[in-house]
Amino acid sequence: MNKQYGIVFLLGIALFFQNCGDTKQTKEEASGSTNATAATTDVPITDRLAELGLNANNDWRGVNLGDDFAEVKSTEKAELFENDEKHAGYTVEFKNLESADMLYYQANQKVSAIEVDLYLNSRPSVDGFQKDLGAYFNARYGTGKPSGNGMVWTGPKGQSILLKDVSKGKDFGLKISMESTGNGTATALAK
Repeated sequence: MNKQYGIVFLLGIALFFQNCGDTKQTKEEASGSTNATAATTDVPITDRLAELGLNANNDWRGVNLGDDFAEVKSTEKAELFENDEKHAGYTVEFKNLESADMLYYQANQKVSAIEVDLYLNSRPSVDGFQKDLGAYFNARYGTGKPSGNGMVWTGPKGQSILLKDVSKGKDFGLKISMESTGNGTATALAK
């Protein structure tokens, strides 16, 4: 009988501590309290996004808009396919014969824009990537706004992000454009 009371007592303590944690989280959410650590832990990284090399702490594959451009070469692990004084292009192929090309642009030796072309095999693949990337960008930058056949997000540091379906006929794909505008407008991204 004493064993049963002991088990009930331990379960009661466990529930008490769990409720204390839930209450603290609820109070922080209600007060609008945010910090960088809490914000990045809520970013959903699905298998698709992990395959793309995304994480919760950077704009794209370990690179942030505004980073030193020279750091892109040491951070980006994909295959370099073009490079000049204005940009560097990388490509990565996935196991299902889909691929992504990433172009990192620079201004004043800083990453000023990132353009990504996802070459996909089917409408379900486009829809899956679009859903995952939409949730990823919503978690990082707030709720996006519709723009033509895409969505636009504005980041806290003036970043503008565009996710656009560029599928035509049997050619399926998505385009992601990111730029550091300083004023939060997606001027060049709408092209």
